[in-house]
Amino acid sequence: MSRANLLGAQGARELIAFLEGGGEGTIELRPDPGAGARLINLRRPTARDTRPPEPPAPAAQDVQDVRKTEPAARDTRPPEPPEPATQDARKTEHVARREPERLLDRHVFELAPDPRRPVRTAPPAIPPDAVVLTNAPRFGTGRDDGVSAHVRLLVDATDPRLRAARWSPAVDELLDLHERMFLKAKECAAHLDGGSFVVSVVGGVTAAGVPLPFTGLFTGLVKSLALEFPGADVLATVHEDVPLDEVLATVSAELGARRLIPVTYHAGGLRLTPRAVPTPAPPSTVPPHTVPLSTVPPHTVLPSTVPPFAVSSLGEDALVVAAGGARGIGAPVLEALAARHRPRLVILGSSELPDDGDEELDRSAFIRAQLRQGVSVPEANARYDRLGEARQIRRTLAGLERLCGPGRVRYLRCDLRDGDAVQRALATVDGPIDLLLNIAGTNRASDVTAKSVQDFRVVRDLKVRTYLNLKEATRGREPRLWCNFGSFIGLTGQRGETDYGAANDFLNTAAMNATGEFTIGWTLWRDIGLGASPLMRDFLEGSGEFTPTPTEEGVEHFMAELAAAPDAPVTVFFGAKERAAIRAAVPEFLEFSAAATRPLPYIDRVLRRDAAELVAERTFSLERDGYLDLHQVRGYPTLPGTFVPELAAQAAVALVPGRVPVVFEDLRLESFLRIYRADRPEVKRLTARLLRADEHESVVAVRVLGDVVAPNGVTVARDRLHFSVTVRLRDAPVPGPSWAHWDEHGSRPLRDPYHVPGSDVLLREVFESTTGTRTHPLGRRGRLALDAPALRRWFPDLLVPSVTLDGLVRVAVLERVAGRWTPVAIPRSIRRVDLYGGHTDLTLAALTEPVELYVTPVDLDLEDPEPDNRAIAVASSGEVLLQVKDIIGAVVGYVDQETGEYVDRERFDERFDREERR
Repeated sequence: MSRANLLGAQGARELIAFLEGGGEGTIELRPDPGAGARLINLRRPTARDTRPPEPPAPAAQDVQDVRKTEPAARDTRPPEPPEPATQDARKTEHVARREPERLLDRHVFELAPDPRRPVRTAPPAIPPDAVVLTNAPRFGTGRDDGVSAHVRLLVDATDPRLRAARWSPAVDELLDLHERMFLKAKECAAHLDGGSFVVSVVGGVTAAGVPLPFTGLFTGLVKSLALEFPGADVLATVHEDVPLDEVLATVSAELGARRLIPVTYHAGGLRLTPRAVPTPAPPSTVPPHTVPLSTVPPHTVLPSTVPPFAVSSLGEDALVVAAGGARGIGAPVLEALAARHRPRLVILGSSELPDDGDEELDRSAFIRAQLRQGVSVPEANARYDRLGEARQIRRTLAGLERLCGPGRVRYLRCDLRDGDAVQRALATVDGPIDLLLNIAGTNRASDVTAKSVQDFRVVRDLKVRTYLNLKEATRGREPRLWCNFGSFIGLTGQRGETDYGAANDFLNTAAMNATGEFTIGWTLWRDIGLGASPLMRDFLEGSGEFTPTPTEEGVEHFMAELAAAPDAPVTVFFGAKERAAIRAAVPEFLEFSAAATRPLPYIDRVLRRDAAELVAERTFSLERDGYLDLHQVRGYPTLPGTFVPELAAQAAVALVPGRVPVVFEDLRLESFLRIYRADRPEVKRLTARLLRADEHESVVAVRVLGDVVAPNGVTVARDRLHFSVTVRLRDAPVPGPSWAHWDEHGSRPLRDPYHVPGSDVLLREVFESTTGTRTHPLGRRGRLALDAPALRRWFPDLLVPSVTLDGLVRVAVLERVAGRWTPVAIPRSIRRVDLYGGHTDLTLAALTEPVELYVTPVDLDLEDPEPDNRAIAVASSGEVLLQVKDIIGAVVGYVDQETGEYVDRERFDERFDREERR
């Protein structure tokens, strides 16, 4: 009798292997650990059932063309236009060419602030009866043998050698601790219901919030353990190099808190949770359907007119090394690379290839022949499978050579888990490596109680040891680009996949620490390997847990990632079925992941981002930023200086998602951001740097830089600083203080000088945001008058009430100089801006009661280098909505309150001396 634990995809693999192999006709299924066995009788497919259809033989002309065609002499002429087709034929062709709907969405893996929310009394970090495993005597000793309902693992990852994904004795010790963790879970499994299993990695994350390479080994295993032991409190905490007391205090707090997934990071004063942010890949310059592989006949050499993807490192002189990939999902990926780039290909694999002339028998005939030689049925089945895999590899290699050209594809046999073998194989490969594909992997899923330590090592090591061996073998000749094939399971874990989840999360954290490296987390592919079996397709459809990825879509996702690299170190692809499974298990996780996707209209492209710094780019043009023409300075469309907090807020939120801006400090306006010509956009760079963070707030310094180009097109300065400001972010908006409204006694109306034609600073339409502007014995006054339709048109997604801020600061100029002149000024610096209540311009425009604007003191001097002034926007209830302190401006001219005449400052100074102005 055969036995299988039907857990996830591997359970189906075992079932398929049984159906295709020898043995008894009965199989025992245990869908869940501890469930009663179910005995079912199944008919095993015959050779006729399982034999794949023979591919159609190529036409004689096709074979002849291939033999005549050499790579250097390929026809580069465009193809002849097709013969006119009938209406029905054209309709059929249109349907055939319709782009299929994408099933998978791209997500970027990252850590994001997630404030702790206590839900119960925090228990002690280490109960008295706990079993404690550690690799560091400095953490103290405890009982590390026997069984318990409470298991603790204290991982010391502070050894400097663990900061890089390279072999060292410290890595060997860590892998040994990793196995001990698995064995202890296996040993204590029957006792964990109602208990706890906590892993704490000390020194596993930097202060900037970047997990160190080997952290994923432990977090990935914990994610799967949490699903296998739903009755236990399973979690992992990852820390900087902090004292043990701090670690234990955090563990205790986490045991009493809500968690989205069973892993939290604690770095730079923040509590961080992994998430997968929906993020489309940057657009490629080449359409994804340039070369549909399904339309390429098996004996066709593609013409050189096929445009390559926009990857500068790849071309006919490029060298691509693939660890694994000659079969499974790697094969069509390599075919796509070969079709589009024709590089030199070197594939490392463990299979021994059969001779070309070996006869290919069906399974039944092969097994009978093996039985006559005294081989057991299971071993005969295994040999047949290995031969089939080897023949598949040979067919893949032949197809790749047809695409790349004779002698441009090599297969090097070696055990990827053997460092010396990998070193010897790559030593025979000449030239720099342009792209390394780390594709190798295997899967033997079963729950912890049934999984052997041998299977655990096989699955984990084929990814982990292969990765480390490739790093050693390429030391000194590092590939220009490195791509790991990971799994969706690395993000979420999976029952029965403690080894596979750990290995794939290791690939995630390793890529986050490398340069020019990225990991793609795949879900199951439909047409290749396991997914190609009709039985497996039925299983996937029935389980509802996995989106079966069509091969063409998977290949296109890969090519898009390659074109975008290194846009993000870790991406994860999954679709509606995975989202439904996640939502059922952790309803808030998808909302948490989607929080970062709110529009940030002042960030076009993130050039670089980690937990400590972000560099982004924004292109300003009149075509997209038409509102700039409504805010002119000396005749040129200009970004209002009071919009700097908005730019800073968006950059800060992109760096520290999950928090909201509440304070802006030391805002400095060094140079205008202008559009001099409608046909010449202005590209600006936003940099955000995390200065400090704790569980109360994050402080981010933001700078806006750009090349200054004169109206004649001459670059005046490069990387000139336009603006700088410091942003304070909190977990929630801050409530506003109270303000007592002024009465109207002594008020004198004044026209707003910024709306007078001819003014050096001219504001129109959406920026005409104030009314009732006037002086008052206590200072200056106005009333907010926002144009809601214009706001929805121009500024639907702003984080800061920027138009309100612009109107409020303008109230500060309201005074009479020389009896009837009101200054026109531009802000140069602001010491502090406070936002209250989380309002935007749109929420303020929706208020039914008026918002009053106040500026004090009455004798305010905008050009005072040591200012002491205050501008406040107040709701009718007296709640302060917005406050600005200590504005410094520069007066550029004056408006005559009686005639509306505008006079620039130079002419005004010639007309009036200082004594006459007051």
